[in-house]
Amino acid sequence: FVVAVTIIGIPFLMGNVWIGALVVLALVAFFYIKRNKQMDLHWLNTIVVMAAVMLIGYGSYGVIVIRSAADPPMDQNSPDNMFALKSYLNREQYGDRPLIFGQYYNAPVQLDIEGNMCIPRRVEGEAQYTPKPTTEPNQANEYMVTGHKTTYKWNSQFTTLFPRMYSSSPDHINAYKQWGNIKGRRVTYDYCGQKKTDYVPTFGENLTFFFDYQVNWMYFRYFMWNFSGRQNDIQGHGGIEHGNWITGINFIDKALVGDFNKMPSELRENKGHNVYYMLPFLLGLLGIFFQLYSKKEGKQGFWVTFALFFLTGIAIVIYLNQAPLQPRERDYAYAGSFYAYCIWIGLGVLGLIKIVEKILPKPVASVIVSLAALCVPALMAQQNWDDHDRSKRYVARDFGSNYLMSLKPNAIIFTNGDNDTFPLWYNQEVEENRTDVRVCNLSYLSTDWYINQMKRGAYESAPLPISWHEKDYVLGKNDVVSVEDKIKTPININDAFNWLLSGDPQTLNTEGESFLPSTTLILPIDANKVIETGTLPASRADEIIPQITINLRRRLTKSELMILEMLRTNNWERPMYYAVTVGDDYYLGMQNHFELAGMAYRILPINKAGGQGVDTQETYDNMMHKFRFGNIADSSIYLDENTLRMCNTHRAMFSQLAQALYQQGDTARTLEVLDYSLQQVPGYTVRHNYISTMMADLYYKLNEPQKGDDLIVQVADDCVEYLDWYFSLSKSQQRGLSNRISHYMAVLNQALRFADQARRDAIMEKYLPAFNKYAQASEVWK
Repeated sequence: FVVAVTIIGIPFLMGNVWIGALVVLALVAFFYIKRNKQMDLHWLNTIVVMAAVMLIGYGSYGVIVIRSAADPPMDQNSPDNMFALKSYLNREQYGDRPLIFGQYYNAPVQLDIEGNMCIPRRVEGEAQYTPKPTTEPNQANEYMVTGHKTTYKWNSQFTTLFPRMYSSSPDHINAYKQWGNIKGRRVTYDYCGQKKTDYVPTFGENLTFFFDYQVNWMYFRYFMWNFSGRQNDIQGHGGIEHGNWITGINFIDKALVGDFNKMPSELRENKGHNVYYMLPFLLGLLGIFFQLYSKKEGKQGFWVTFALFFLTGIAIVIYLNQAPLQPRERDYAYAGSFYAYCIWIGLGVLGLIKIVEKILPKPVASVIVSLAALCVPALMAQQNWDDHDRSKRYVARDFGSNYLMSLKPNAIIFTNGDNDTFPLWYNQEVEENRTDVRVCNLSYLSTDWYINQMKRGAYESAPLPISWHEKDYVLGKNDVVSVEDKIKTPININDAFNWLLSGDPQTLNTEGESFLPSTTLILPIDANKVIETGTLPASRADEIIPQITINLRRRLTKSELMILEMLRTNNWERPMYYAVTVGDDYYLGMQNHFELAGMAYRILPINKAGGQGVDTQETYDNMMHKFRFGNIADSSIYLDENTLRMCNTHRAMFSQLAQALYQQGDTARTLEVLDYSLQQVPGYTVRHNYISTMMADLYYKLNEPQKGDDLIVQVADDCVEYLDWYFSLSKSQQRGLSNRISHYMAVLNQALRFADQARRDAIMEKYLPAFNKYAQASEVWK
């Protein structure tokens, strides 16, 4: 027994060899003391069997290590060794969060005074290991310590048991204050010799956030989606219009989320609007009572089922300790809890049979109740079918292809999120589409394992132009580099990187870390090389600028350093692009050197004052002849919120292309682009919004007033519907809607402003009274 438990590793689960050794010795001592006494071996056998089953389960992760060792093109976290696998299984890339004891969101760090400086007090954790870079093919593999996990020691006045509000992100802090209704308690503390005053959330406010947000909004709401009904499939952050649970019973829903009949048609017609009239929920309650009143065996069964329900539901809520403003709905995390409730639903049918048996014979009762109960799953199937049916929908495949078709041969494209990365990988891996392109995800580019992968070839794509040695980007090295204006003048990017990577003690700052010595970098341009590589044709030689000036922030991540590294080493050999959906935080201030080519901005040695330009010829050819649109013009296709967001991105690119063509005086192709965009991304599946008002403006300029009117009317109608609904809500229900009201007021105003002067009166006659009413009501409401 001792050998089995030791081999499986149970004594060492805390990651400490000495604790494991003590546990093993304690087991040996226990059995030594019991050696002459009769023992019940059943519990020993049960423990070994349980541990063996766990070992078999975790043994399946061996497939991950085997796959990673084969160096496939997609190898997230590269778990080809035990330390990388441990990090992968622990999901360490998502960071840590306090559970039992920890800090509030505004906790200051404890400071130690050293001479004239106040140094944050750090707590050194376990060592971080990574494979040691090898220099020879047959060199033995070794691991080296690259650093230690470190945490800060927080001021004790700002810490608490069961911390729920810990994130210091400004957006999260604002959400904490709203959800927790925080007033706080005033505390005075010493901060580096100064007396400071701040307000700390009370423990009651901490629990308010836990129950209102983490339990109610992030669990009970999902629970009721499955067993009562769902308002729509639009992600909600606490507002009354998106993602709430409903019943389908109007007088109840009116109190919860407002009158369904007054809702805007966009929300009423949402395919994610599903109602079950609480029937599954009530059947489950009946099953709970059935178990509780079924003598001893029933009560035992209830506690077993409840344990499954709780441990896969509320216990996960406590463990995840989620911050507000999650990037997506997290209902999938609690599927096990919903399965457990389904057990009670099944038992509820038995309970209903027991009740009906008191009136009718048992066989008759069983048949009647069973047939009646089948109506519940039939209702759920009918309600859920349209928003779970993915047949004929090829949006992810086609939109991923559109990104790739926007690129020149042998290109590099920087992506960031899931929607602009995974569909591209699918196209390359499965469809074998544009395998000459290298997709580089900037979220991963801050990790050493991903940089290693980018330095390898994949499919028909050559390695990325990264000259750094592994020792310079290994975990813990140059993760974040400070930018200090020591030189006071711009510096050549090659000189800056030579400084950064020199390893010379004189190039380190006062904290002994590498840094960049200037806030402005110069990337020199060789015009002949630009034309020789085909980056720009000779006809555009006069547009080539002598240098690109890059103004840096005070700190650069490893991902941003790698972008700069590729810019300087690529020397315009390979076309480099940003996906249009990458946030401008990654642009490094280079927007003036971008040119749109479809669904990607190409980095070029030109300067477009006022922002990125548009390569009208290439973008026109890509969007009009090469792009596919996944059947989104078919009204029977289910388009969820994420898909609609990507559809609107395509519409925005059509609008940008049309604007550029019109500015060039190409009115024929401008009209062609506008008409084609309405054909491929029609308003009856992808509702028109503020983007469409700019398209309407172009229609008016092209002397197509009826088409412009159609867009303006559709946008204005939607705005009026939303504003009508908002102002029909009670004052308590309107809470938190000020931004939404302002948004639709602004869009309505823009829609009316873009109306052609000759037709403005007719359009304004319809909407101006409503607009004035909302404007007045909005001022009173505010």
